[in-house]
Amino acid sequence: MPAPEANSTRSILITGCSSGIGLHVARGLRERSYRVFATARKEQDVERLQTEGFESLQLDLDDTQSIQEAVNTVLQRTSGKLYALFNNGAYGQAGAVEDLSRATLLAQLETNLLGWHDLTCRLIPAMRERGEGRIIQNSSVLGFAAMPYRGAYNCSKFALEGLTDTLRLELAGTGIHVSLIEPGPIRSRFRANAHAMFLK
Repeated sequence: MPAPEANSTRSILITGCSSGIGLHVARGLRERSYRVFATARKEQDVERLQTEGFESLQLDLDDTQSIQEAVNTVLQRTSGKLYALFNNGAYGQAGAVEDLSRATLLAQLETNLLGWHDLTCRLIPAMRERGEGRIIQNSSVLGFAAMPYRGAYNCSKFALEGLTDTLRLELAGTGIHVSLIEPGPIRSRFRANAHAMFLK
């Protein structure tokens, strides 16, 4: 994203800032003078982000009430002028497709797709009212290429790509720009977090 113009600090809400891409994007945009709302699912991560100087909020993508509370807080603090949303919070459920239960697959989609959709749709009206905005979806190389034992994650990202492409078409001409990025392997806690979810 371009750097904000002088005296017009732009704000961005980022999900999944406890580590990895979300945390690095939050730090990078803050260095470029963006007002960053860095969110995380766990309260201890929110507290750690606050000690780092971020405006940090608890946001659980599996919880509609948590999403609505975060949206209300951010829109209130920005007087309804949130410029951008960076959807990033996600995890990967490993396992062979034939071993994935319906509940496991639903849990993967709740976090990686349905929560993103819910959050995005709650923020679009404020962007429409201003006639500008950015929605950035952090997908994955696994959103267009399959990988064994990553069926649940592949499914969530393939679905995200279709939903995002459709949203981009539907928002054409509104001043709200939709972008999708597809990172490859990145050194982070993603694998460890996925393993932790498996052990629950």
